[in-house]
Amino acid sequence: MTQVIMLFLFPIGLYFYFFVERKNNKEYQDTFDDFQRDIRASRRLSQEEKMEDFKLMLMNNEYKIIREDEMSIEGEKKIFSMSLFTMSVGFFYVGVVIYLLYFYYFQKPHLVRYSL
Repeated sequence: MTQVIMLFLFPIGLYFYFFVERKNNKEYQDTFDDFQRDIRASRRLSQEEKMEDFKLMLMNNEYKIIREDEMSIEGEKKIFSMSLFTMSVGFFYVGVVIYLLYFYYFQKPHLVRYSL
């Protein structure tokens, strides 16, 4: 029974990776881009307040701040892909170990950079 389920997990994971997750990743990045555009266009905020808003946005989304100066701030976060994890379960659980090794040691974190 579990082998039958695992046979369907790989194609389900493929579908979600190519048709759902990629679209969501673009929308996720657009959220940060729209926020930056709105804050930069705001005339009522000083530069310090704008940088504080950028920092709060990164901290609220659980990003680790890796670089910060007076004019820019960078944050990074590793994003766990459930669709890739589901595909790896479809490889008879061996893929789970490979995906987790990839996630913790090789995956590049998502980088967000705000600058004034």
